[in-house]
Amino acid sequence: MNRLQLEYFGELKINVAAPKPTDETGIGHSNVIPLTGGTFNGPKLRGIILPGGADWQLIKDAEVAEINARYTLEADDGTLIYISNKGMRVASPEVLKKISSGEVVPPDAYYFRTVPVFEVAKGKYDWLMKSLFIAKGIRNPDNVTIQVWCVL
Repeated sequence: MNRLQLEYFGELKINVAAPKPTDETGIGHSNVIPLTGGTFNGPKLRGIILPGGADWQLIKDAEVAEINARYTLEADDGTLIYISNKGMRVASPEVLKKISSGEVVPPDAYYFRTVPVFEVAKGKYDWLMKSLFIAKGIRNPDNVTIQVWCVL
């Protein structure tokens, strides 16, 4: 059986504003986290993250958050690339309290993984729509770092 291989795609640094919590629902409560911009850098692609996206998190219980972030990249050549990035973050209540209070928490203290899906016009970057990607998230006090790999 052949093993899957990963190729490093790049790193996104996404600036975030304070979460806007919603009321409790039958399956949890939501936080809307505005994304205010950022940068991305990798061997094949680099540019900025446009302000205006958001992460709509569904907090299912005290430890599990479903991630549903949507935002737009602008490559150095001006090409717009839409991302839908879904996944999960799992952390103990103690770690979540530290993150919420703005403390720096080591990435190995929680599980934060996503699956970015790209949408772009046909042309130079349409290869992004022909591959699967996985990512590791790192929550910092004022931003989120997303390290992305392409599954070969």
